[in-house]
Formats: sequence, C-alpha cells, structure tokens
Amino acid sequence: MKRKLLSLLTAAGLCLGLTGYAGAASFPDVSDADTALAVEVLSGLGIVSGGSDGNYYPDQGLTRAQFCKLAVLAGGHGDQVSGSAYRTLFSDVAGSHWAAPYINLACEEGLMSGYGNGTFGPDDPVTVGQAVTVVLRLLGYTIDQVGPFWPEDYMALGEQLGLLEGVSRDPDHALTRGEAALMLYALLGQSDSTGKDYIDNLCASKVENAVLLDTDAESGDGTEGMVEVYANQNLSWYEPAADLEGLAGSRGTLLLDQSGRVTGFLPDDTVRYTLIPESVTANCINGGYTVSGSTAVVMGDTLTTFENCWYDLAGCPQLTLYYNQSGNLELVAATERTTYEGVVLSGYYEDASPNTSTPDTITLLGMELEVEESAVSSLSAFSVGDKITVTLDGGGAVISATAGGQTTLYGVLGEGQVELTCGLTAKGTVSGSAGAGDLVKVTSSGVGKLSVSQVSGGSSLDLNVSEKTLGSIPLADNVRIYERAGTSVVTEIDLEDIQSATVKASDIDFYATDSNGLVSVLLLDDVTGNAYTYGLLTMGSRTEGSGTMTYTNRTVSVENGRGTTQEYITGQSGRTGDMGGIAVSSEGKAVSVVTLSEAEGVDQSAFDSLDAVMIDGVRVPISDAAQGYNSDTERWVTLSQARANSDTFTVYYSGTLGVDAVVRVLATE
Repeated sequence: MKRKLLSLLTAAGLCLGLTGYAGAASFPDVSDADTALAVEVLSGLGIVSGGSDGNYYPDQGLTRAQFCKLAVLAGGHGDQVSGSAYRTLFSDVAGSHWAAPYINLACEEGLMSGYGNGTFGPDDPVTVGQAVTVVLRLLGYTIDQVGPFWPEDYMALGEQLGLLEGVSRDPDHALTRGEAALMLYALLGQSDSTGKDYIDNLCASKVENAVLLDTDAESGDGTEGMVEVYANQNLSWYEPAADLEGLAGSRGTLLLDQSGRVTGFLPDDTVRYTLIPESVTANCINGGYTVSGSTAVVMGDTLTTFENCWYDLAGCPQLTLYYNQSGNLELVAATERTTYEGVVLSGYYEDASPNTSTPDTITLLGMELEVEESAVSSLSAFSVGDKITVTLDGGGAVISATAGGQTTLYGVLGEGQVELTCGLTAKGTVSGSAGAGDLVKVTSSGVGKLSVSQVSGGSSLDLNVSEKTLGSIPLADNVRIYERAGTSVVTEIDLEDIQSATVKASDIDFYATDSNGLVSVLLLDDVTGNAYTYGLLTMGSRTEGSGTMTYTNRTVSVENGRGTTQEYITGQSGRTGDMGGIAVSSEGKAVSVVTLSEAEGVDQSAFDSLDAVMIDGVRVPISDAAQGYNSDTERWVTLSQARANSDTFTVYYSGTLGVDAVVRVLATE
C-alpha cells in the first residue's frame, strides 16, 4: 500500500492534518495537490489511467484522438464504443485505428468534429479551446446558449463555470494530461444545461454525504475486500467495482452501478481533522475539540456514540474528525496511523515557521515537518542553509536535531520527488542517473536539491520466505520489498506475493539494512511477475526519421480493464491478440514482453471464491490485480462479473504450475 505523510498543521493537541482529501497519491509523479485529487477521482471512475510504470505524466500533451477517448468515458458512454468500431468516417482514421471507435462515437454524438476536408487529425495536439468546447457539449450547451464566436464565447463560459481552474487561458495552448484531469474533474461537479447533476450520468444511484472509511474492509458478515462507508447515520459495506484506495478517508458522494457496486467517489470540500488522542474526556478531545455525547463514532466495524466509548478512544492510535457542510462535528473514526518513530533524515535546512528561533514547523528535503517542543532549543542553533540531521517521532514530528550528518535514504523516484521507503516523500530539484519509477538512493545535495542514483549491488544471500530471513539476517517488520523485470521500473510487493519458499541470491538485485542491522529494503528481479501489466497484446511498428534516414521499431501495447497503454518501443517479440504482459523501463521502452500460459475448460467448481483456482490438480492463487474478460462481448469486466456470466473459463497465468504460477486473466468461454 502506498503511504504519504499528510501536511502537518498546528492545532489544539497533536493535529496531523486538516484537509478535505485524505487519500494516498496513486501516481507518484503528480505533485500538485489539486491535480493529484483530480487524477485520483477520474482514475477511480475509469476515465483516466497512468502508464504501466505507475506514473501519470501530467505534463505530457494529449492528442485529439486521446481526448476523444476521455470525452466518451467522461460522458458515461464507454459501453457504446464497440458499436462504433471498424467504421471509417475520416480518411486519416482507419477502421482499425485504436481510437477509431472513440473518434466515431464522439463525432456522432456531436462532441467533436473533423477539419471539414475529410480528415480528423487524430495525432494533432488537442487545444484548450477544443477541449473546453467538448466539455460544454457534454454539459448539453448548444451554440445558441454559448454564443456564435469560437473559441471566445466557449472560453468565457468555461471560465465562468470554473472549468479552467488550473488550466491555461490560451485557447491555442496544447492541453496537458494534468490540465485535462483538472477540466474533467471540474465537469463532474457541474449541473448540466438543464440543471441536472452531471455526475448522475456516471452512476445508477448515489449516496451523498458519505465518508469513505476503508476500501479493503471486512464487512459485518465477514466478507473481505469490501468498501466501508458511513452515511445517513449508518455503516454500510459495498462490493467494489473500482479502485478507490487513494480516496480512503474522504467525504463526498459515493457512486453505485445498477448492481449496487461502488464505481466511483467524488470528494466534497468539507473539513476533517486527523489527530493523535492524548486526552479524551466525556465532551472533549485533546482539550480543543468539543464533542457531543451523541456524536457517531466508528471503531472498526462497530458504530456507536461518543458517550458510550469516549474512555476507549485515548488508546486508539489515531482519530479522524469529520465535519459537515454546516461546520458541525458529525463523525469520529478511529483509524490506523503510519508511524515514523525513529526515522532519521539528513538534509539542508530549507525553511522555518514562524522563525528559526522558535520554529513550529521546519522544511527539510522538501517536507514540512512539525517540531516538538523538545527539539526547539536544538533547532534554534541552526540557520536556513545549514546541513542538519533530525529524528522523528511516530507522528512524523521532529524531536531532536544535530549539525551535519548523512543518513542513507532509499525510495522510488517520481517527477521532482522521491517516495521514501519510510513512507515520507522528499521533494526538490532532482539530479542524478536514474529515471522515474527506479528504486534509488537519495541524498540532499543543497537547499531544495536532491541527488539520486539507481541502486545496485546484488546479493550473495538467499531469501528464506517462511523464515523471513536473508541468509542469517532477519527482515525488519516494516521491510519494503520491490520488484522489477530486468531494467523495468519497480513495483512494490508483499512478502506474501512470493509463491516459492526460497528466492535465490541471483534473483536479488539489491538489499539494504537499517540501523538495527535488519533488512529494510529488498529489490527482486522478476520473482512474482507483478512487475508486468497484463492483458491483450497488440504488436505494431513505428517508423521515424525522414528521407533515406528512416528506421522502424517494433511496438507493443496492452489492453485491459483499465484501458489501453501507450505504444512502447520494444526489442521483444509477441503476437497480437495473445494474453500477455509488458514491463516498461523508465525510458519508456517495453524491456520485457511475456505471453501467459492458458488452461481451457476450467469449471466453476475449480474456484475457491476469487482467491484461487485448481488447474491440473494444482491450486493457483488469483492475483489481486487479475482481470476479467467476457469473450462473447469482447469487453473487460470484473472477476465477479466474469464468474457470473459463464460456467467454464480459460484461465491465463504467469509462472510455472506447482512453482510460482499466479492467475492474471480470467476469460469466459
């Protein structure tokens, strides 16, 4: 699970955060908070997706073809795409073009149009003027309502509605992926031209004023993997049909499909406080938060009132207080807390508030950190620009500081930031020999500067999975394990993901130990198969250059329930239409392409719920990220939908049966 430290704010008691958006960022290269929230919400709805390396690339431009796809999905018409396939409306968009169904449907619905000469320009950049016009058409506005002058009238109305917040006001500006997310997120909060909530187009029903407590909860009847929600003074659990992990803790509107499954979540702007309870009385928390005895309290899967449990709350690791639109405290939730106790950071002193003599907060490695009273005197000896080393308590606050020093930090590199293995995110101007998605060693090289280098070194020791040891060295309880395929970007895995009893030293690319001599970081080479993006492979080619200086490269992309990846140049071979996977490097190349093994004619009785399936007498676990595919409709579905629509299946798996096989795709027969 990805972790992120909330911005630390001073309030009564130990207050860890004051925010309307509580979740962890799923895309490490999105640093702007507004863009991160927009991408998180749209990703949960299946409208946008990132690359197979886990990044979103917010500064990358969008083509007209790509924006057509976003418009169709944002309009809730993804289920109509297949009906617009294999038709040619424009001379430069063949029926076989990946975007032809989206372009055809967008044009048929009047959202976009061609250039008037029979062409569409699918690879041309989409401009802000074109994009805001599409969004206004999604809202039902006609030329009579907007005005006759394009793009001036469309830009004016778009700005009036708030569609251009965070977006360039230049109508000819090439829209970026980050700007597109902001514009489409603003669309979700609009009423259309008739006064209807636009979000109603994307759900069968909705639950308003809902608190998204957990996205992987156990319900009251023992069902696991459920979405836990507090709304209308009740606790409820729903089956998920979308990944909302990054929005957990938010309050807003829960979106449901016709089967009552969660398909998305739209956070609102209400306030929540997250704090560590130091003192709890019958009507107050930490001396500053007044609580009515009738206020609802959620502890795990139990709903009670403050008057019936206040004496137990002081022992909880963390409390979250939710306020309604009127500013009244409505809910107290006991939640887990990420602990940073004993974390040591070295870097250049960047800032202090209100001053360096008596700082309440300091900035180090691009992170604003709260300062405990015990550390004020030691910090007062330093000035901005000094190199210092600080130690944190469990809440992420500074409890001591010393001059100089150098701690070794590791993390996954993003755009202008590194998600550290301790759970914090260092930010700054990055220099060094590594790319986004690489596991790196990071040091502070100056005020606002980070120096990174890709980890290396290998191991001479085997990993004993059951004993949790590397050779004779025990793994730390909070060990972070990453995996890559060759030179691909890394993905984080759990020890439980490893099917074999032992991982040979030759498959361990790097390890590091903490101050106690325990293994704190591991990097494995293609041990579990989790470094790949799985789905239907499409092989192609790309010719670049001009004149006699042209060259052609093989390309590959993967389609699954999250959409279609971009085309990646690859030196690997594959076959279009096969179920397989790709692993991508930080340079954006598919460094490994694999074809999944398949088992046909697997009966319903072979399944152990959605946990595992028997194949040739071998129990094979089903990946948490496994995809469902309806072969009749040629559509990607959830695993539950696939199980419900057929009696027999073709099961596609990575690895070797009886050794390390894992189910990646379940297709109906």
